[in-house]
Amino acid sequence: MKFAVLTTLRLFLSVVSIGLLASIATVNTVDASCAVDGEIEPAKIERVRMPAGEGEGYRMRYCVPVPLEIYWQFKTDFRNDFLIDNPHIKSHQFIRRQGNAVLTENRYTHNSKRLFRWQTTVFAREYRLTFELLNPEEAGQKFHHGSIHLEARGRNTLIYQEARFQFSGAAFWAFYPWRGGMRAFLSSFVEWEQQAALNWQAGYEENRLVEAREQDRMRRVFSTSIRYPER
Repeated sequence: MKFAVLTTLRLFLSVVSIGLLASIATVNTVDASCAVDGEIEPAKIERVRMPAGEGEGYRMRYCVPVPLEIYWQFKTDFRNDFLIDNPHIKSHQFIRRQGNAVLTENRYTHNSKRLFRWQTTVFAREYRLTFELLNPEEAGQKFHHGSIHLEARGRNTLIYQEARFQFSGAAFWAFYPWRGGMRAFLSSFVEWEQQAALNWQAGYEENRLVEAREQDRMRRVFSTSIRYPER
């Protein structure tokens, strides 16, 4: 009797262990590919509750169906003209770049009279960006800043983004769960970006090939130009 109970218990534990291992493997597979059943996961957006008087915030995680190196080119192409295809953006202009800090100016469709002057700092080795609104008063805000971090997930890219902001009505906007609220606005941006990155993928891949060919050509020119002294 005792032997039968122990055997049953071992069998039960084995089944549970196999099930846990299978579930862990499944989670790792999904996380590695950044997709479920071949479909890109929807953005996960979380409101960050700040202490009273310190504004609002959010954390967001989403996936883009292009490789990391391609998406990084897309994300750091500050001279682009495709941003105005975004239904929320009225105009976009590159101003200047100094070191790893880039200055751009945007106007948004919800209030095109206000100018938003953004400084984005690029940390290429870490695939990380930080952004800050430099003219908050002119843009009708008290402050707005945040960060973006990219990670490779197979042939996809996983993006972590967070921000802190404050303006009149920010709490209501962050809480409002329907169209026009923060989650709907950010989800719309993500959906546009996922499709735009796909649309421009071929162009960025071609740019990478051209750059690689040019680097190879320069290496060959440099190597043939070196003359070693005769012994």
